[in-house]
Amino acid sequence: MSSKRSVMLSDTGYEKLIHKMGRLTLMGGFLASVLPPVLLWLVYGVYPPFKNLLNGFIGITAVMLPVSIVEVLTFAPILGAGAIYMSYLTGNISNIKIPSAAIALEVTDVKPSTSEGDIIANLAIAGSALAGEIILILGVILILPLSSNLNSPILKPAFEQILPALFGAIGAYYILKNWQLAIAPVSMAIIFGYLIPDLNSAVTIPICVAFSILAARLLYKKEWLKTDAGAVTDDL
Repeated sequence: MSSKRSVMLSDTGYEKLIHKMGRLTLMGGFLASVLPPVLLWLVYGVYPPFKNLLNGFIGITAVMLPVSIVEVLTFAPILGAGAIYMSYLTGNISNIKIPSAAIALEVTDVKPSTSEGDIIANLAIAGSALAGEIILILGVILILPLSSNLNSPILKPAFEQILPALFGAIGAYYILKNWQLAIAPVSMAIIFGYLIPDLNSAVTIPICVAFSILAARLLYKKEWLKTDAGAVTDDL
């Protein structure tokens, strides 16, 4: 058997194992998340009226279903299967997992949507999940005495800017690397934010992504922007 054939079989076995473990862990996480309310219902007889439960389920599903579809389609090329499973199991995808994977791929100079990229993303997501849990435990223990001060109205505006500051720092890094590619999505996001500020991100994100891809294709097609590998331009 050739080495190429062995690698292909190995990749297939790895992917099957990833999907098997991912489905099992996500199902376990789902069951663990619904276990407390089920126990309250079975043991103490505490449960909401069915009408209220149904209305809440429909309301949340109407928002989260399109958001989840957009997230999977947007994040899958960056993270890969294994990292996607871990991200949805541990949460904080947009604000922690995606930045961790993006920086790891950049530091290691590995392209996403490759076997190497999937492994690097897996390691980055696993590391960020472990670090997040450790920091969370330490934070609960150490910050508890300061909780009254941290909840001060004076500090509230600062904490509200943590997420924008995080994405701003990461975005600035990639924008400075290739600012021409950032013009289209940033302009579209500004237009949406100015004209329709209340528009849900489930609508704005796919539109900005699609517009960014079309604009990037035009830039490469017109040879207004060069790549390190000429194959990219030729394929476009």
